[in-house]
Amino acid sequence: MNFEYYSQTLSGEIPNIKRIEELKTKLTQLQKDNSDTTKKEQIIKNEINKIYDIFCQKNPTLFFQYMRGQGKDAEELKNFWIGSLKNQQQKLGELRGKFKEIIDIVIPKIDKDFISILPKYSFAIQFKFKLAKPYISKDDREFYILDNPVKKEWVFKIPMVSPTTWKGNLRWTIRKIKGLTDEPFVSDDNQLVRLFGNEREGENHQQGCLIFYPTFFYNIGVEVINPHDRKTKAGIRPIFIEAVPENTEGIFTLVYVPQFEKDLSKVRTNVKEDLDIIIKAVKAMMFEYGFSAKKSSGYGIIKDELSFCQFVINGMSLPEKPKKPRELKRLKSFKELKKFLVREEELFGFQFFEEKAKLIIKELEKFND
Repeated sequence: MNFEYYSQTLSGEIPNIKRIEELKTKLTQLQKDNSDTTKKEQIIKNEINKIYDIFCQKNPTLFFQYMRGQGKDAEELKNFWIGSLKNQQQKLGELRGKFKEIIDIVIPKIDKDFISILPKYSFAIQFKFKLAKPYISKDDREFYILDNPVKKEWVFKIPMVSPTTWKGNLRWTIRKIKGLTDEPFVSDDNQLVRLFGNEREGENHQQGCLIFYPTFFYNIGVEVINPHDRKTKAGIRPIFIEAVPENTEGIFTLVYVPQFEKDLSKVRTNVKEDLDIIIKAVKAMMFEYGFSAKKSSGYGIIKDELSFCQFVINGMSLPEKPKKPRELKRLKSFKELKKFLVREEELFGFQFFEEKAKLIIKELEKFND
């Protein structure tokens, strides 16, 4: 099916590919001419860009790979596509509203109603964050206009962090906190197996307590890495990496369901230990280590400006701090009054979750186990 689609799409644009070669030949001849041909050159460039725009709307990867395979100059098409990323950002923004209904099904709204259907002492955290540094990942698709595409959702092509990526990064962070090396023979301890499960080999397979949900981003851009020659110190060839730009918002969602134990005191002990390490690891992953490819270079960390923060646990009610009343100052205009009445998005630091976790652990310690 893909072959037929590519063949049909390509065959319909072969005349335009030939037209580009003709226009480039004319452009070269004009540039050799000593007379003032600026207007004519611009007309030709505009026509080439119109054809490139058609290619980008249909399938930029297909036309780029075909032109490169035919020995034609395909780099101009790639540069045009990179320059037109703003249009892609606009399309992603339009998808946001249409995609919201699907996201509400895929990613649950974390509240007391949600957590009440899970076993006792299950807990969940959810918050909206902003990237402090770009997010980079490797997509599964090999056929793409760039060698380094960011991972996208398969149907709508929206950049995403998959549940398995969150799981792998959090597991790596916990191992780092525990001082476990990355050597193959250093296996997970009992707590790691409890949280993340073990390999699906044999009859002793164990499902982990943690459930991860995807994070979607409605923005896309390109990072440029320019390796330098060790001798000359000059740039060799820039490498374009597709990325999610900084300041892009995403939602992180994590659910913990404790293992079943006949002895409830054992469940409480596990929850105390697990909650403590999970909060520490999420903080380290988000603000220190990152959850992106090239995280050693600082990619994939977030700002300590969280919103829509939710932290709920089943079977316990936590005391909440009373919110301070907003002060009504003397307002100069109706616009200022309207701005005051419309509640702005409240921002929190990660300390919000740390304080909640301490309260939960303190409540669990009251039991005489």
